[in-house]
Amino acid sequence: FNQTPIYNPIALLEYISKHPNDALVLHVERAGAKIDVPVKPTLLPTAGEMKPRIGIQWDTTGKVSIQHPNPIEQVYNSVTSTLKTIGAVASPKSDVKLQHLSGPVGIGRIYYLLFQSERGWQLALWFSVILNVNLAILNMLPIPVLDGGHIVLAPIESLRRKPVNMRVLEVVQTSCAAVIIGYMLYITFFDVQDLPFVRKKLDQLESQSSAKNSQTP
Repeated sequence: FNQTPIYNPIALLEYISKHPNDALVLHVERAGAKIDVPVKPTLLPTAGEMKPRIGIQWDTTGKVSIQHPNPIEQVYNSVTSTLKTIGAVASPKSDVKLQHLSGPVGIGRIYYLLFQSERGWQLALWFSVILNVNLAILNMLPIPVLDGGHIVLAPIESLRRKPVNMRVLEVVQTSCAAVIIGYMLYITFFDVQDLPFVRKKLDQLESQSSAKNSQTP
């Protein structure tokens, strides 16, 4: 838009949010022809408040093409991506929050979208490999009940020359397990809202609520 390439919908959304009164020109390609589409944001009810929108809906699947990176490159990209995500979630300056991650429901939705492709089984296999690498990295975090926690605990017990107090260990592991389970339920709550039929119902309820509020004197 405005001679600026868009690599993800968030870039355009941020621009519109910062310039709600500015018209812009979208450079789009339709049926092999490139055309310019002038648009002007309009305030519409979104998530309980009025936000500027331009009346388009993104194709979340997009155009899928198959590439063939070597296994080392795939694992390296997965490791770096996972570490960057963990860093972004931990950073207070980042816009990436826990609710932006995906749990079992979100992962299942990704598999569903992948199998909609002509080469769905290949994409699903690729995603499974990447997912397992990500889980392996998370499993190595120094958190009790995870393998990383046991690895950290072993040298501590070796230096102390005696095992950690079992009562303390039980309390710590139980607490960490409760936190992990709570986290899974937390992100599942947001994953369910992203399901198409749930999102459609929520949008309908939001529109009805906004209409009632606008009619209230």
